Amino acid sequence: MLAATAKLLALAALAAFPFVVGGPYYLHLLVVILIYGILTLGLDVVFGYTGEVSLGHSALFGIGAYTAGTLALQLHVGFWWALPAGVIVAAAFGAILALPALRVTGPYLAMVTLAFGTIVQILINEMTFLTNGPLGIPLKRPMLFDWRPWLPMAQKRMQDLQFYYVVVAALLLTLLVVSRLVASRYGRAFEALRDSPIACDCMGVSVYKHKVLAFTLSAGFAGLAGVLFAYSELYIAPNNFGFDLAITFLLAVTMGGRKSRAGPLIGAAIVVFLPNLLADIALFRIAAGIVAVVAVVGGAAHMLRRPEQRVRTAIPVALCVAFFGFALLLEKITDYKLTVFGMMILFVVYYLPDGIFGFLRQIAAGVRRPAPPRAHAAVLAPVDDAAAWAAAAPHVEAGGTLLDVRQVVMQFGGLKALDRVDLLVRAGTVHGLIGPNGSGKSTMMNVLTGIYTPTGGDVAFEGVSIAGHTPSEIAGRGIARTFQNVQLFGELSLIENVMVGLHHVYRGSMADAAARSGRERREELAARRRAASLLRFVGLYAMADEEARNLPYGRQRLLEIARALALDPKLLLLDEPAAGLTAPDIADLIRIIGKIRDHGITMILIEHHMDVVMSVCDTVSVLDFGQKIAEGTPAEVQRDERVVSAYLGGSIAAEAA
Repeated sequence: MLAATAKLLALAALAAFPFVVGGPYYLHLLVVILIYGILTLGLDVVFGYTGEVSLGHSALFGIGAYTAGTLALQLHVGFWWALPAGVIVAAAFGAILALPALRVTGPYLAMVTLAFGTIVQILINEMTFLTNGPLGIPLKRPMLFDWRPWLPMAQKRMQDLQFYYVVVAALLLTLLVVSRLVASRYGRAFEALRDSPIACDCMGVSVYKHKVLAFTLSAGFAGLAGVLFAYSELYIAPNNFGFDLAITFLLAVTMGGRKSRAGPLIGAAIVVFLPNLLADIALFRIAAGIVAVVAVVGGAAHMLRRPEQRVRTAIPVALCVAFFGFALLLEKITDYKLTVFGMMILFVVYYLPDGIFGFLRQIAAGVRRPAPPRAHAAVLAPVDDAAAWAAAAPHVEAGGTLLDVRQVVMQFGGLKALDRVDLLVRAGTVHGLIGPNGSGKSTMMNVLTGIYTPTGGDVAFEGVSIAGHTPSEIAGRGIARTFQNVQLFGELSLIENVMVGLHHVYRGSMADAAARSGRERREELAARRRAASLLRFVGLYAMADEEARNLPYGRQRLLEIARALALDPKLLLLDEPAAGLTAPDIADLIRIIGKIRDHGITMILIEHHMDVVMSVCDTVSVLDFGQKIAEGTPAEVQRDERVVSAYLGGSIAAEAA
């Protein structure tokens, strides 16, 4: 209710702003803020959700602007044709950049996008036959409705007002589309690939594909902002879209707060308004005073809620108060513009990792009363314990060969982690894979799921070779896994983690998600119900809305199993699921493995807890130094001298005998 009221008030303020502020200067300032807001909302999809740093958005912004300018200059095409053209051309350039650039990550991606921005700026400057080069391109403000016959003296004012409302409409559309996309399976995929790319690929969600999608979508919003900017400024030149603008956009998202709608808008307002703020000492003092008051109130609320963090909280609060004192002592602000700007950036980045909006959200959480616990909407529906997912799970005839590993070699330089290993897994069984540390068990898991391509040999699943296929392709064939080191998507809730595994059940497009079509709503509800039934299956039903990173370790293991089951696997690979668990958690794990087997799902179990292996496995294979040294029933393997020697060492085993 409070959020809806705030949105209505913000909308009313935007509608009334031109009539409250009479002069054109502040109206133009707000238009620029709104345009930057459109771009930063798109940039947040790449930077905030997928975690990739792009320094090429100023170039994409320029491509949108120059699409509008070039169409007006060369073809005399107006604003309404330029608007979709700018979006399409910028999105196309974004896709062309993303396809090779997103093969790399981190600082390498930042360097590639920086180089792209430099190249675009040079081309705009040099291609005078198309862009008019350094002379730039002048434009005329569009007129929605010709007021000249009725208000000839107010033509300029009416043009400004109409354009302002066009920009507001574009911002609202951007907010709507971004909000719907990040709340859909695409948003969950973007967050998942940021938290754990390997787990994301092994859930059948292609990391590369979704990075390209995110970048292309973000580029489209940059193009939209560029067209609006061109018609706002009425003149564009190559130096309008330099490296400093790329840094400004990144700072806006960082300072405002990532993964939110309000954060990028706050950041856009800061980066646009700050230069004006630093030119007026009186205005600067007022702003510094407001910051100090908010910091004191928020800091006090946070210290009451988290007493153990009093010292850590007191330092930034004291710095805000000292900053206000510094503002009062200053007589001229112009000499300290860069210093103040740098101090503010360092302060926000260091002390407010979630940005200004994240800080305000923490204050609100500390002030308001905690809401009473409520059940997740999806789990309210009457759903049988496992029927919702078991009914859709593929069934394989028990006893037949499901996985056939033939003479597999996995070599890293001079080390053979796997040396001509054979493995035959029959459908409907639990196949144990044991051995000392470093014997090659996890390497085998990575070969089976496509993380490693075997140096030699072949892996056949249901009679079809899968060696050399990508992890997402192998997951799509029906092979799911858990990890030795838990790979959850920490900032997603439990039910959202499981829904990442259900990505394959959706048939709607990104347009369906953006429009929230009937098809999208039906698929989302069905996926939530299936995810809820899986959480109930592993005993995590009551914590559906809790963030995964807040779970105790044993429950994280169970959540990882639930997420793997969401793939409707024919073969489930469990990589040391009992590692680090307490005795009651191990008992729960054994019970759940038994329930999974009862549903006809074949499993390969890597485990060091021999009581787990002996109680659930039908067949056990033993690896040592990358070679298979024994295979048979659990009892046969337990008595095998080679196995005893591998685990205890030759001399110790001889003494024991």
